[in-house]
Amino acid sequence: MLEFSFTAQHKALLTDYLSSTELALPYAVCEGYLFAIICSPAGIEMEQWLTTVSGGDEQIAEEHVFALMALHHDISERVFSGQFQLPYASKAVVELQQWSQGFLAGIEHFYAELVNSVVLNDELKQALISSTEQLGFFALEQSQIAAYCDANNVELNSFCQQQHAIANEFAMAYVQLVENAAVESGLYDEEG
Repeated sequence: MLEFSFTAQHKALLTDYLSSTELALPYAVCEGYLFAIICSPAGIEMEQWLTTVSGGDEQIAEEHVFALMALHHDISERVFSGQFQLPYASKAVVELQQWSQGFLAGIEHFYAELVNSVVLNDELKQALISSTEQLGFFALEQSQIAAYCDANNVELNSFCQQQHAIANEFAMAYVQLVENAAVESGLYDEEG
């Protein structure tokens, strides 16, 4: 049986591979993307997400595939146990931005369909919109966040820490929120 425990060696291997492959997603983007597709009500086949993450690398080594599978498994375990937290601290600006960019890329195949459903109740729709915006918040340019803080007389670091804490709260329940919206919308059944 294959071992899917994600280790520091896997992370180092993937960070090196993804940064050395021109079309591959950077590691933090990959994490956000995997989080989003794991939360997807439709499910994404492994070949599809591997192609996206590796940038279509047809020569991807087996060790990289297994490391990506271990990362996917690790994120899945944390998502479905309700224990997922953003993998970066609020001061890791570049990594958080990349994570949010990956997240926003990963929701593209299901998000619009859910929030545009005419049968989805307004409360659930607003919860989905708010939580998605919060998880995508760090995709904004740092200059945009700084301009907002300046205009509202808010200290940048404490504002980012607050946004990070709120995003963590949403992250823990995002998969359940997406599932509830998917079922209520009638676009997906409870089996996926």
